Amino acid sequence: MRKPSRRKCKVCGEYFLPKFHDIRIRWCSPEHGAILAMEEREKERVKAAAKRIKEQHEAEKADRRRLAEKKQQVKPLSYFIKQAQQAFNEFIRYRDRHLPCISCGRHHEGQYHAGHFRTTGANPELRFDEDNCHRQCAPCNNHLSGNLINYRPALIQKIGQARFDALMGPHELPKWKREDYIRLRDEYRAKLKALKQREAA
Repeated sequence: MRKPSRRKCKVCGEYFLPKFHDIRIRWCSPEHGAILAMEEREKERVKAAAKRIKEQHEAEKADRRRLAEKKQQVKPLSYFIKQAQQAFNEFIRYRDRHLPCISCGRHHEGQYHAGHFRTTGANPELRFDEDNCHRQCAPCNNHLSGNLINYRPALIQKIGQARFDALMGPHELPKWKREDYIRLRDEYRAKLKALKQREAA
């Protein structure tokens, strides 16, 4: 029978010759075997504690997610419309950030809005139509009711007659629900992020 080969003790690092062909023997003496057993039990204890902490964190995260979902469920539809509109407007303003006001053609240090050519009140179906919304200064949007007389020719020049005619044509009013506004919000947040990343590249 082949004799057991020398092994290195896991505790002291010294080589020893085991008495039996048992791969589990990794210590040179009973004392070091006891030390190794205690070390391995401690490792298992630490590992189990880390697992419990991880599971607790995951459970807390799931609880927070469920609570957030419950809070979302009780919010009115107007909340989600506002969120989607804000995301859309931010995208429009960033898309047109280098352009002058669509109505007066000015560049100035004042405030700029995302101004709709066909208003959202009269044409809610065009609320999120990108051809219907462009960078517009606050004076034109607020004080001149959109300054549509000058908006129209500038819009035709920007998007072309065919797209303008399509914009002015009839449009079906979508039956948007909460999920649709959430989707629109997320889509325009993603589009804005992608646009900024392309600019930074």
